[in-house]
Amino acid sequence: MRMPDNSVAVAVPRSIQSFLLLATGEWRDLFSSRLHPRLFQRERARFILSRVRIIAALLAILAPFRIAVDDLLLPHHLFILLDSGRTIVAVALAVLAFFCRCSPTQRHARLAMVMLFLITALFFLFAHVLLARTQLNGAAEYFDKYTYLPFILMASIGVFPTALLETLTFTLSLLAVFALPLWLREDPRILPELIALALVASVATLAAMSQLQNMKRLFVQSSTDPLTGLLNRRAGEELLTLLFAQAERHPHSLSIAMLDVDNFKGVNDNWGHETGDRVLQEIAQLLQSGVRMGDAVIRWGGEEFVVVMPYANSGQAQARLQVIFAGHTVQKPDGQPIGMSGGIAELQAESGKNWSDLVRLADNRMYQVKINGKGRIVTE
Repeated sequence: MRMPDNSVAVAVPRSIQSFLLLATGEWRDLFSSRLHPRLFQRERARFILSRVRIIAALLAILAPFRIAVDDLLLPHHLFILLDSGRTIVAVALAVLAFFCRCSPTQRHARLAMVMLFLITALFFLFAHVLLARTQLNGAAEYFDKYTYLPFILMASIGVFPTALLETLTFTLSLLAVFALPLWLREDPRILPELIALALVASVATLAAMSQLQNMKRLFVQSSTDPLTGLLNRRAGEELLTLLFAQAERHPHSLSIAMLDVDNFKGVNDNWGHETGDRVLQEIAQLLQSGVRMGDAVIRWGGEEFVVVMPYANSGQAQARLQVIFAGHTVQKPDGQPIGMSGGIAELQAESGKNWSDLVRLADNRMYQVKINGKGRIVTE
């Protein structure tokens, strides 16, 4: 994150600036999921797919149980039609539950949600049209239960951690589907029905956004280094796995830099750990503000940092890091600059079979710099 303009920094206390930035970021993330971090997108998609799988499997199992009741209450020809549709829906939901074991991407998560609501909404339309044209006699009260399905589907949106734009897309689409048969029949109940559904949709939207907000906060707490605000090593390893797989699937450059603070032990010994912490925070802020959007900075451990640069070869990564450290230096309390040593490894140019091989190679190159004078970032 880039530092705010000095004029703003003077006018507004730092604590208020931080609050405003956090609040703005949270509202933006609640409004749309497009700018969510890659790791969070993956985690959210995994969660959504898991819930779609559970709901689809549950509905697929429960659907056949109503066949026996339908057989008792429906004329034979109507029973055949309705429960043939129910069987098709059960099979479709079972297939969907199996499909949800796919890779957790935002595209797959949204597609799974669309299929879940589409299958059930189409069955509602089918059953509504079929039953509306049939004299059910004493069974009418039983089949009035089908009118509850729109409310159940609308409320179920609240179990998914979705942003406002996503939730509105689903709720408005369902409202249009459920209003269609009432509108075609010019049913006077259409307005109160839509108002009731809109109220349910509002509650479901709030529930979905609350889930998203809580999930984001838990994700940040579990994936962020508390001192520097960077990704911690666990989250960094997961991100490296994701970026490495993407670089192999759609071949492009991927550079990994291992950086280490020179003579950091002396900073702690001479000025204390609070000064050491401040140095690490300033270096983290310097790296975070200097890398490109799409790059990632990870606190690997102690005074070591890993910078991941997709779509950059080793030379480009080296040049970017040199520009970052040339433009601003972190200083010790005595005014002396803090040096950095580093090594860079590139996926396309090296023989590494996985990201850990590249990290190990970058670490070895950094170590060679440390024993040969420090203060440089090398690519070989």
